Amino acid sequence: MKPGIIPINHQHPAFTTSLPLRRGSDGYDTRQDYLIKGYLPSHSLSSIYGPSGSYKSFLAVSWACHIATGKPWAERRVNQGAVIYVVGEGGIGVPRRIRAWEQTLNGGSPVDALFRVDCPVFPASPESVQQVIQAAADVEQETGMPVRLIILDTLARCFGGSDENAAKDMGAFIQGCDTIKAVTQASVLIVHHSGKDQERGARGSSAFQAALDAEFNVRREGDGNALVLSCTKMKDAEEPSAAAYDLNPVTVYVDEDGEPVESLVLCDRPREINTVAQTDPALAGIPYLTANHIALWQCIRGRTVNDGVCTKSQLRQDLRTLGLNVDKKFTRWLDKLVNAGLVTVSGETVLPAIPLEERGE
Repeated sequence: MKPGIIPINHQHPAFTTSLPLRRGSDGYDTRQDYLIKGYLPSHSLSSIYGPSGSYKSFLAVSWACHIATGKPWAERRVNQGAVIYVVGEGGIGVPRRIRAWEQTLNGGSPVDALFRVDCPVFPASPESVQQVIQAAADVEQETGMPVRLIILDTLARCFGGSDENAAKDMGAFIQGCDTIKAVTQASVLIVHHSGKDQERGARGSSAFQAALDAEFNVRREGDGNALVLSCTKMKDAEEPSAAAYDLNPVTVYVDEDGEPVESLVLCDRPREINTVAQTDPALAGIPYLTANHIALWQCIRGRTVNDGVCTKSQLRQDLRTLGLNVDKKFTRWLDKLVNAGLVTVSGETVLPAIPLEERGE
């Protein structure tokens, strides 16, 4: 025990009420269980939201696969269990994303503890709730593992004909999710769309956000294959820091015409958010850019924006003026930009690979 920390042993008198009365801080040291430590609490109602095309379903697939296999996610511990993924929008996207994950991070082996429901379910409907509960029992029987996560993708598809903006309709949806959560002892994760004004959060009634234990915003980093994950609510713990995650293309199979069919897999290695990519389309989607790479690119851009001359010697001097030590790593920084297709090098001359005006400047 650390010095200065005093344990408390509360005495529990015999009350006559059936209400669960407890003294003051009693229970303060209760262990908080998790699915992904620091991100997804166990027995929780959580949400991932963002605009269309923000890769939020790719994140949901990543979390589902890591939980179903027990593999750490972003170096965070995972509490393994079976997962049910409700693919409310149907289609072939989700199974291909799962296969891309299997090939990349599971040695090609199938994730046997992850099950899909390729149609929407409706938590506001008691009959639909019972179907989900029965499905969880079937999965537990099949796998011998408790179902720890049920994903509803998306809220809109699982809302039926109700009004997302109506507190009453949202209340019925939340109540159904709570029933699923209570009976199955699983966490429920809802993939949701953001509203027209991205700064105002998820779409629909504010009752939804109020009911959540954890909420995450997902947006694209520039125009490339990367997302930015930000925690916008963590009810009973500290919010994790925002970070960027890259998505890499994977060939999942070759079709009958001999052409590769690809999907993307999320690399669960967090990195700093490339804020420059938000304003400079040329840098969008280029992974693992450091401040030194960005500084070098900005020097090249500055010297060539009006068809000016740009040489390695000039760039070295520009970087020295910025206080950077270029004696050992200049060539490595430049090679990074060349390999990313940003610049070309001919002898001493360095030029953008594509004219700046074509890069949206």
